Formats: sequence, structure tokens, C-alpha cells
Amino acid sequence: MWTRFFPLCGYVRGLVGGGGIGDVQRVFADLSSWKDVGKWSPRDRIVNPELAGGALLDLGVYSLTWVFQILYHLQPAGQKQPPTVCSTMTKYLQTGVDEMTSIILNFPTPTANAHGIALTGFRTATDPAGYGNAGPAVRIQGTKGEVQVFGPLYLPREYRVIVSGVGDVKQEAWDLKTDVPGKGLFWEADACARCLRDGKQECEVMPWEESIAIMDVIDKVREQNGLRYPDAVESAVYDD
Repeated sequence: MWTRFFPLCGYVRGLVGGGGIGDVQRVFADLSSWKDVGKWSPRDRIVNPELAGGALLDLGVYSLTWVFQILYHLQPAGQKQPPTVCSTMTKYLQTGVDEMTSIILNFPTPTANAHGIALTGFRTATDPAGYGNAGPAVRIQGTKGEVQVFGPLYLPREYRVIVSGVGDVKQEAWDLKTDVPGKGLFWEADACARCLRDGKQECEVMPWEESIAIMDVIDKVREQNGLRYPDAVESAVYDD
């Protein structure tokens, strides 16, 4: 997940993990992008079940990424537990994939359960006007304040820290080097290169175990809502 390697994400994880907003109670994350899906062909990759189409896998994985990198990734090693999952889904009638999905996750933590709310859809937009004036796409709420993140979840551009009883403490726009091809994909590539240089088989920023935990949640959401792709997509067996 390339977004996980953005410096802004690393800063937010460090701030939250260091107790900057107290014990995290709740994380909201929404990546919705309005699309005129009624005009799309059923063969379009976004809604084509043969290409694993739908909002959940196209956009919702970013919402889950923000929830997981706070409520799961920051838990002490050896104490991480998968969340319980409650979800609902609206299907795209022409093909049966999801066009809107809402997920509530309950994460056991050392202090209390924390809730993650991951939202995604094609009929509404996180930023309807496209000018970044619709409020934060992520809200990380703790017992002493919250962190807000602005910009699309895959390309976060700005954060704000608000401390309870004090108000805005810090707000900073992040240099994304958007003039560089890839708009940030190089940060993940750099991390991969460092792992290869150091003889590592996985990266601590995005461990294999956590990738599987996120995919398990996605599978549970699909199971709860009866979203199954063709056997060729669902199969884990591939031709040589």
C-alpha cells in the first residue's frame, strides 16, 4: 500500500503512537468519489466483477488503510488482535458489485475497544467541489484531542492537530513533490530498495501479517453482503 509510506503518514503515526492525542477511541476515514456510474458499460473495470470491480476494492482499501495504520499497526507487538466487523453495502444493479460500502470495526486495545469507521462509494464524494473545502477525509479522535487529515486518502496533503480545550495547535500542508512522476509512489519504492539493501524480506511499515489482516476484513465484508466474484477471480490457484 503505497500511501502508507508517505512522510505525512509516518508523522501522523508517530504523533499518535507517542500519545499526542491520548488514547485513540475512534478513527473515521472516507474515500468516496462521485462517478456517473449509470453511463458506464458493465465491462468497465470499476464495475466489472470479472475484474474485481466495485467501490470496496477500488477505493475502500484506502479507508481501511487509514483505520488499520492507527488502530492496528500502533498496537504493541504480540498484542494485536483482528477487529470484529459489521458492514453494509449497496450493490450496482447492472453487475452486482458494490457501489457504496460502510464498515464499522471494533478493535480490542490494551485500554478499551476502539472503533474504526471506513466508508467508500461512487454516488457521493468526500470532496464534492474538488477544492479541498469539505473538511477532513480522516479524523483520528483520542482522549486528549484529534488529528485531521485532508486530501484524498491515497494522496494526503495536509494535517491538523487539535488538542482538547486548546483549539488548533498545528496545521501544516505537506510537500508532496507532485511535479515528480508518480506523485509519491517513489517513497514506497525507496522503502523497498532499503529492504533489499539490508537483506529484509518484508518492511516493518507494511508487514505481511497486517496486509493479510486487512484482506481478511475485506473478505468478511464481502461475505456479510453476498459479494462474490467469478471463480477465476476468487481462486488462489494459478496456472504455471
